Amino acid sequence: MKTAIFTAIGLALAATTIAAPAEAGPFSKLKKAAKKVERTAEDAQDVVETVDSVSKGQLPRSQRSRKRGSKGCFANRGSTSASACTAAAPDHVGGAGPVPARFSGQLQCANLNVGNAFVARDGNYTFSQGISTETRSGLIDRRNVQASNGCLYSGLGVGDVLYVEFDKSRYKKYDYEMQCVSYDGSEQLDNTNGPSVGNYKGKSVMLHTGNSLGYTPTATGSNSDRSRAYDAHLDGRGRTMLTFNFGALHTDKSGTDFFCQWFNKNTGKSAVALTFRRGPRG
Repeated sequence: MKTAIFTAIGLALAATTIAAPAEAGPFSKLKKAAKKVERTAEDAQDVVETVDSVSKGQLPRSQRSRKRGSKGCFANRGSTSASACTAAAPDHVGGAGPVPARFSGQLQCANLNVGNAFVARDGNYTFSQGISTETRSGLIDRRNVQASNGCLYSGLGVGDVLYVEFDKSRYKKYDYEMQCVSYDGSEQLDNTNGPSVGNYKGKSVMLHTGNSLGYTPTATGSNSDRSRAYDAHLDGRGRTMLTFNFGALHTDKSGTDFFCQWFNKNTGKSAVALTFRRGPRG
């Protein structure tokens, strides 16, 4: 059943790609087609999860809460939490310690006007329409953070999601790559093994209107509707967004601190630098 759904979605995505305007230039057509595929995929994911859950006799994900922590507490923030839900899993190792001077001293920040940053976690929230209450996922338990040294965000841990904005006209995302080195110099992480970049889209930031957390701005509609609305919100301010999130490594029992930078080899400057502590779980 699930395979058939994915096949149908694949055909729909192919049709969406072919439908790019004929009068546009080749690169413009590709960019527009890619955006259509991404937005179609967001809504298709909801359909697949709902149908798959129902076929197994389960409630759709939007009607059940995630079982992380206890009593709805998402215990993945460790020492970096500023929220009411501060209980950490027993083997959560907290956030990174102070950055060594040999890393902060070499940092050069690109002139991208980085800001409007917050640290959050991926979790559930609710919103009401009439007498119906629905559940959605997004970036919750947000706390505003300020960069030091121009573009450095420090003290992050497993389960944290860092959200930042840049001036859209200055930021060229394909010029950057991830570099990470452990504080003691024994490990290096690259784009594959380092923090995930750009995992979250506008739908996770612009929550549904009437959300239980009171975050603004908001929008109604599907995932892709809210992503489009947030893209328009950013465009209107001349900004673009980027997220970084930090996965666990179950064998890293005591935790390892890393200094990372989203680095442009052509200029020798970083859009963002960050420190995080890898650990066995969030």
